[in-house]
Amino acid sequence: MLPIDLVLVRHGQSEGNVAQKASGKGDNSFFSPGHRERHSRTFKLTEKGVRQAIQAGDWLTRNLPMPFDRFYVSDYLRAKETAGLLALPSAEWRIEYQLRERDKGLMDNCPDDEQERLFKLEMHQYELDPFLAYPAGGGESIAMLCLRLKADMLEHWCRECSDKRVICVSHGHVMRALQLELEHLGHDDFIRLDESEELSDKIRNCQILWYTRRDPDTGKVSTNHLVAVRSVCPWDPNGDYGWRRLSRKKYSNQELLEEVARYPRHVNV
Repeated sequence: MLPIDLVLVRHGQSEGNVAQKASGKGDNSFFSPGHRERHSRTFKLTEKGVRQAIQAGDWLTRNLPMPFDRFYVSDYLRAKETAGLLALPSAEWRIEYQLRERDKGLMDNCPDDEQERLFKLEMHQYELDPFLAYPAGGGESIAMLCLRLKADMLEHWCRECSDKRVICVSHGHVMRALQLELEHLGHDDFIRLDESEELSDKIRNCQILWYTRRDPDTGKVSTNHLVAVRSVCPWDPNGDYGWRRLSRKKYSNQELLEEVARYPRHVNV
C-alpha cells in the first residue's frame, strides 16, 4: 500500500534549464567549455532556482502538517540543493540514485542544434513516439523510466511507508513517470500531457504534486488506494490548481475501438 501522503517536488531552476532553454531559441552562449565538460548530474540551481526552492519550502510548511516521516532526494546536485533549501523541520534525507533524472545518453548536456545535426534519426524516432523512443546513445525511454521507478521506489514505498507521510525531491521526467504510475495513466496520456500548453498539466520548477489516501473533504483515510492529488506551483500566484479526485479509467469495447479509430490505417488488404 502506498504512503498516506506522498509529496513530489521538482528541483528549482537549474543551470541546465537555462542553458537548454536558451539553446532552443538559438543562443548557445551558456554552453561554455566549462559547462560542456561535465555531466548534467552536477548542474546546480540558479539564483532564481534558489528563490523557488525557498518559496516551495515555505508553502509546504504552511500547508502540510510537519514533520514528514520520510525524506527522499535524487543524488543529482540540483535536487539535493533544492531539498536543503526547503528547510523542512526534522529532515533526514535519504539520497536515492534511482530517483535520478531520465538518462539522455549522448544527448545529455548537448545544445539543440547539435542534437539536430548529430542525432537526426533518433530525433525523428522520438517525434514519432516520445513515450517509447530512446534518446541517442543508450538513454532511457519514458516507458523504461516508469519501469525503473515502479520496480524500485514505488515498491519500496509500498513495503516500508504505507503508514507514513513521505516527501520526495527529484526531477521533471521522474515526476511525470511517477504520475503515470500513481494515476494509472498510459501511453496516450503521456503524449497528451507532454504536448499540453495548459499550466495545470505542466511540471514546472519546484512544482509540487501532493498525492494522498486521505479524503480532502472528510479526512477519512482510504485503506487501499490514493484518492486525490493537489498540484501547486508555489512561486506562481495563480499556481494552485486545487484537489483533483483520482479514479482508474476502465474502457468498454466501444471506447477501445474509438481509441483505435483515432489512428488511420495505411495498409488495406
